[in-house]
Amino acid sequence: MKSSLRAYLLSIVVACTVITACAQDTKVTDADMRDRIGTELGTVERVTVMSTDGQEVSLDLPEFLKGLQGQGKDLQLSNDPLKQEDVRFTLVLYRKQVAPLVVSVGEKASKFGENTYRGAGAITFYQWIHRLTGNGLLAIKSENILLSADDLSLSRMLAVDETAYIEKVLQVAISESDQNVNQHPLYPNYRLRIDSVERPLEVTVLTPTLISIPFGRERHFYHVDGQMFSRLTEYLVPKEKTTQPIDKLFKSTNIRVEATGEMRVNNLDLDVSQSTVEQGMAHQAVRLLKTGVQLVDRPQQGVGPEEYRLHFRVNGKDHTVIFYSRHFRINDSWYAHNQLQKAIWKLIEPTQK
Repeated sequence: MKSSLRAYLLSIVVACTVITACAQDTKVTDADMRDRIGTELGTVERVTVMSTDGQEVSLDLPEFLKGLQGQGKDLQLSNDPLKQEDVRFTLVLYRKQVAPLVVSVGEKASKFGENTYRGAGAITFYQWIHRLTGNGLLAIKSENILLSADDLSLSRMLAVDETAYIEKVLQVAISESDQNVNQHPLYPNYRLRIDSVERPLEVTVLTPTLISIPFGRERHFYHVDGQMFSRLTEYLVPKEKTTQPIDKLFKSTNIRVEATGEMRVNNLDLDVSQSTVEQGMAHQAVRLLKTGVQLVDRPQQGVGPEEYRLHFRVNGKDHTVIFYSRHFRINDSWYAHNQLQKAIWKLIEPTQK
């Protein structure tokens, strides 16, 4: 039964009839399974992946069918069903004159019909479909591109030649196999809104050589030519906001956490120049501070005891943020916030592990 079980597990995406046969412990030879699979795959006209929010991406059919032959190993039929909240995307195989085959795919399990499959093969299957989906996301023809710099509150529609350049760079982008990249966008947080006939695409420029694209609950990362970032700085030139004092903190080279008050934090030094990861964390901390609401005067009540201090080193000078439960202070300026001190510590804390 072991060899036929492996073959029937491939039926996650090719044959409901095989599931019935295996469930009844029917003897199925490898030759029978190859014939069955070949027949079923021969009826497939199109393969797509749907995100949890309704986006649909077409996969390269020849590449999918070729790679499918390597799937279906090290899987087990599971009594623990795949929960809807654990579904990452849905694989749909459209066939000639018959209903499509639909597979719900999670990070550690897949569901076909009423059956859920787990094991190392389910993890491999998810990673494979994730990679194919990433390739499919970039296979679009741009109609226009809106470039934004979120930290500057600026945006502009790119010209035809600029759009063509961005499209060319994305077409040769290389997928990052690590799906848990811990990188926040660097200042000025460039984003590309790409409109096309197929679907809109939102691209976040994380670093000069790394971008990300959301797809439902998934996020895909790609390596790109660093020249693209230089072009973006020409298309939308970074300019410091002189009217916003917090914006100067984007230029910090060091962030120091000082445990001076009620909140349980550790003294911590973050060298922003160490890597883009630390630099992205620093920039994200500044973005969180910018969500605070500046007050005209010092709050008359409800300030409470100090919780901790955050020191930003800019051009050799420290700019200190003093946190209270619902307020923070920079020099003589007061701001109201909602649990911001916890969000910033949660952001920075992993760097000491």
